[in-house]
Amino acid sequence: MKYFPLRRRTGTAAFHTSRKAVDFGHQDLEKLSALDAVKFVAEAVWGSFTEMPCVHCGTIDAHYWSARELRWKCKCCGKRFSVTSGTVWADRKLPLTTILRIAFSWGNGASGVPALQLRRDWNVSYPTVFTLLQKLREGLTRGFSTGILCGTVEMDGMDINGRRYKEKRNKPQGGGKKVSPSIPAHLLKPSPDHVGPPLPPKWGKAARQHPDRRQMISVRQRGISKGMGASATKVSIAISESSHTVISVAERGISAESYLMTDEDPSYTSFARRFASHETINHSISFSREGEVSNNQAESFNARVRRGTEGIYLNVSNKYLTDYASEMAWREDTRKLSTGNRFKHLLQEALWVGMSWWWRGYTHGKHRQDELLVEGNQPAKARGRPKGWKPKPPK
Repeated sequence: MKYFPLRRRTGTAAFHTSRKAVDFGHQDLEKLSALDAVKFVAEAVWGSFTEMPCVHCGTIDAHYWSARELRWKCKCCGKRFSVTSGTVWADRKLPLTTILRIAFSWGNGASGVPALQLRRDWNVSYPTVFTLLQKLREGLTRGFSTGILCGTVEMDGMDINGRRYKEKRNKPQGGGKKVSPSIPAHLLKPSPDHVGPPLPPKWGKAARQHPDRRQMISVRQRGISKGMGASATKVSIAISESSHTVISVAERGISAESYLMTDEDPSYTSFARRFASHETINHSISFSREGEVSNNQAESFNARVRRGTEGIYLNVSNKYLTDYASEMAWREDTRKLSTGNRFKHLLQEALWVGMSWWWRGYTHGKHRQDELLVEGNQPAKARGRPKGWKPKPPK
């Protein structure tokens, strides 16, 4: 009797089962008073509880502290500010201790934690927890998924949203009478009206795609230590994986001295002239070849994103795809940090970008109207009930 081979235990799995992986938990958060919570956030964001920049004038000093108000008074301009003033959590209604508990629960998820679960766990309204999480995603989008990658860089695209969703929804999958496979259209004899060589398999594919289909282009920098995986990730959302799109993504986020690894998609053909080296892998033959040529790190990240969008969040709109992809990039890049350091890293990245651009006044109807795309922001398709909708009167 043959058995399936056991999955090889990776370094990441060994880390998560070690004592180094967990150094901070909910029991530590429960011990924090209101003052301790302010000190915790101040240490994470500013690195100090005594010296910090004034939110209003930028003066760095040991400002006057008010223990009663849990705020500081600037020595220069005289204005008062708290630890969340001028951040995405400005003008908060929830206590800081509750916000930290929700954020910690969300940050510990391997592939994400839905807002509905956090609503049930912490007994807060859904709009409140949803807006709180989206502000964290905004901070990661604006503050974390930035910069230039250099070294050995992998790049790959993935279909996301609009891919056979309407055909699969509310229909049983599998079962039934087995149907013999059909012959691919490109292998059949051309019709009498066709002149010239046979058409390639993907000819006219764009016209057959769902209009809501989007392409996530991931760029990952390999770590220096062998076997430790990638060290940095950048994500972009595009309408198509065309040569113009991938060149735009590469020139914005990859240094010209880098060594690029991609698959054999025709859109990457001009990379050899733009970067120090460009190697490709034919996935129909193998996953890698000699010289450590592969884009498996980018492929694994795509799998994490698909697991999160289809298995955790379920119904991500195109308008916020960039935000969710940035969240997944942060989760992937901080997978080797302990729980305490990871939580502090989340607070630092999300709270350093300043006031929220997209989520201030969300519950009062102030919504972001554009979809963030490589080709340029475009108006997003509205979801939900149209304006003026009223429930039907009972019969």
